[in-house]
Amino acid sequence: MQAQQEQIKEFLKRSGITNEEDIQHFLENGKTEQISKGDYLIREGQICKKLYFLHHGAISVFVLMDGNEHIKDFSLNNKFITSYTSFQTERLSLIYLRAEQDCALTSWNKSFLIPLMKNNIHWTEFAKNMADYLFMRKEKREISLLLDSAETRYTNFLKEYPQAFQAFPQYLIASYLGIRPQSLSRIRKVLGTK
Repeated sequence: MQAQQEQIKEFLKRSGITNEEDIQHFLENGKTEQISKGDYLIREGQICKKLYFLHHGAISVFVLMDGNEHIKDFSLNNKFITSYTSFQTERLSLIYLRAEQDCALTSWNKSFLIPLMKNNIHWTEFAKNMADYLFMRKEKREISLLLDSAETRYTNFLKEYPQAFQAFPQYLIASYLGIRPQSLSRIRKVLGTK
């Protein structure tokens, strides 16, 4: 528990939240959760009312179309995660968040977070920085899917997620890269990263 709180504190301090009272208040309102591999934080059709911090484990973020999973993103240790649009709009989520490994998380309810963000300039700035980060990450991926070769996307993916193949099945990684699993196997073989 103490180690998990330290992870959150470190992340917050790197993100500009440095007031110890603010941090302590935030930590006191978090709830520790465990989910098992294969469990969902959110499913399509639910309204997301929580923000999570992933201490350890692996989460895939995907949409389901014609029975096929299309990977939107991944999350690994020491990151905040939520179904962002559903959380902000209180509309039904269009995405799934699924544990690909057993996960330890801390969660905060929206009912706690919204007044915090509205009434404290530091938390408002923190929320803006998080939204900016998500937007820039999304834009970077979209541009890469349009402009980069499959090999370049794969190489960049490995830089961002060096432990990905220990955390996620190859078919999910292929989906994220916008290629077929067979193509990913070929690229890994050619680049000698098998």
